[in-house]
Amino acid sequence: MERKPVKHRPGRRKGLVFCGFAFFFGWLFFILTMDRLVMPLYINSGREIVAPNLANKTFEEARTITHAYTLDIAEDGRDFSNTVPAGEVAVQIPAPGTILKPGRRIHVVLSRGPRPLKIPNVVGKSPREAELIINGAGLEVIDKLWKASDRYTRGIVAEQYPPGDQEVPENTGVILFVANGRHETNVVMPNLIDLSYRAALDTLGVYKFNLEKVRMQREEAPQLLPDTVIDQHPDPGVPTNTSTEVDLVVSTVQ
Repeated sequence: MERKPVKHRPGRRKGLVFCGFAFFFGWLFFILTMDRLVMPLYINSGREIVAPNLANKTFEEARTITHAYTLDIAEDGRDFSNTVPAGEVAVQIPAPGTILKPGRRIHVVLSRGPRPLKIPNVVGKSPREAELIINGAGLEVIDKLWKASDRYTRGIVAEQYPPGDQEVPENTGVILFVANGRHETNVVMPNLIDLSYRAALDTLGVYKFNLEKVRMQREEAPQLLPDTVIDQHPDPGVPTNTSTEVDLVVSTVQ
């Protein structure tokens, strides 16, 4: 039997070509979408992390933050710092803002607070000599006050705060109390309440108090005569000395 030749229909060939082009362009679109859109989002959101700022955080706080960023943390020691409180992060490596990969470790150095210095004892020195000694120890005199003294003559440092021969933080300020030439007399504080302000000053004068250290505060009290002492500090009957500061609350009428 003679076999007849097969004839290809033009419509079928065109359909196959169309499917081939559709598959090619579909695959190209998929590749471009992955390359231009999906991959950048994946890299930016899951593969790169901006290092957080851990400054002035405790180690526990810093660890919580780094774990939330899918990062690790390690303490590399402690060092003195005048600006960061003890126990808080003073240094971090890598620095804040650095681009990191997930799981990267951040190394931190915690503060030990200000470096301690030994404050010299300058009692018995002149104020000028005392200040030079204190400055030489890395500290600073922040104030000089007069003080009555039974031991030191006028112009000599009779007391200091903080006291000498002890360790203090590096940024500690020192106050010098300089003898004013008056003797320091121990007394029992007299009762000045209900006296007039003028009578209270006269009483303090009799007891040899330094009237330059009397401070007066007014308070409205219409039931009392003006300038009547309502309250006082130190309290009546308290052991004190004549160089102490005295605070008086005095009545006024509006």
